[in-house]
Amino acid sequence: MQQPSSKAEPSQKIPLRIILCRGERASSFTVRPSVAIAAVAGCLLLMTGYLGAAGYMMLRDDVPSGRVAAERAQLRIYQDRIAQLRARIDRITSRSMVARHTYESEIDALKRRQGEIDARHARVADVLARAARTGLAIAAAEPLPPTKPLASIEQARASDLPESIEAARIDTTPAPLDGFGLRGTMAGPSHKTDRKPRPLVQPTSTPSGPEPAVAKSDKMVMGRIENALDVMDRQSATALDVIAVTAEHHIARIERVTRSLGLPLGNRDEDAVGGPYEPLTTDDSFNDRLLRAERAVDRLSTLRDGVRSLPLAMPLDGTLSVSSPYGARVDPFLGTPAMHTGVDLRAPYGAPIHATAAGTVVSAGRNGGYGLMVEIDHGNGIVTRYGHMSRVFVSAGQKVSVGAVIGQVGSTGRSTGAHLHYETRLSSGPLDPETFLTAGEKLAGIL
Repeated sequence: MQQPSSKAEPSQKIPLRIILCRGERASSFTVRPSVAIAAVAGCLLLMTGYLGAAGYMMLRDDVPSGRVAAERAQLRIYQDRIAQLRARIDRITSRSMVARHTYESEIDALKRRQGEIDARHARVADVLARAARTGLAIAAAEPLPPTKPLASIEQARASDLPESIEAARIDTTPAPLDGFGLRGTMAGPSHKTDRKPRPLVQPTSTPSGPEPAVAKSDKMVMGRIENALDVMDRQSATALDVIAVTAEHHIARIERVTRSLGLPLGNRDEDAVGGPYEPLTTDDSFNDRLLRAERAVDRLSTLRDGVRSLPLAMPLDGTLSVSSPYGARVDPFLGTPAMHTGVDLRAPYGAPIHATAAGTVVSAGRNGGYGLMVEIDHGNGIVTRYGHMSRVFVSAGQKVSVGAVIGQVGSTGRSTGAHLHYETRLSSGPLDPETFLTAGEKLAGIL
């Protein structure tokens, strides 16, 4: 019988012995290799699954976090862009509000100035009317504009302009005495259209870009209106200056001519003037100009009223021919020295005789050596006599105007032929009629 070998066969697997010790006690157990391998493989599989699941969960959490971060970054970009756009809009809105406020302020200033010029025009128009009533003839050194200088503005206003500009409309109401160049008030109707108002300034895409076309047109129209107001203001000042200078010139002329008559026509010592020459300037205040013009017109009106009551008109038509002057002469009938209290004016028989000033007929009829005579009282103690008439057309107590026909030339009374014996008398006695007639010729252009 063969004895078994002490060594195991190489193909035989040796089992795995596991020994566990705890203090003095020890225990052991044997595990087959297949079971050990299976256990190790299971542990490795479990560990691999755990690690894979953990990695998956980690990767699954990182993907949304990156996406959220990207979205947040994009949102910040959008928010920054929106903030920039809002800042730009705020700047544009601020510029628009500033421009609107500027234009409205300018329009308010134009309206205030328009009201001032309206008030000035009303006062100047009153002076012009008073000057016209006095018959003041204006002779300006330079011709004033024949028309109101607003045609171009009215044409510009026909375009599509904001309502705020429409409110500053200037009308073309005519004023008295067009020769002065004063073309009326601006306080007429605004003539607003029915279209909806638009803002004065429209924002553009770029804050620093070109100025809106509406703003440019507004500035252009307001500039033209401002220029028109300047022109009208200068016209008012020019009208007052022309009135004052012309009236003062007429006053000086009337006083100079009538001084020789020796009559109280309002000549006053305090009216004496003088001083160095200083040209008129536009810096003179409107009130000073107005006061000067009003005083000159009032003074001229007073003088003219006084002068028009004087017998300065011609008693006969045409050029006067004196056959016997006022003063001492040889009497034609007695041949001795005598006083001639009037002037004898040559005229054909039947020529019309005119009243030399307005007045009341004192007497009309035969009066001794005067023959048929008319005597007219002109007030202030001044009377005129018309003698040697052939016919008398007025009666005592009748009111006559200057230039009225009161009779016809004849040769009644102490007369050697057809002529008019004309006298000018004061309560103190007779005056030389030629002095009055000469003064009338000199003042004919301003009365």
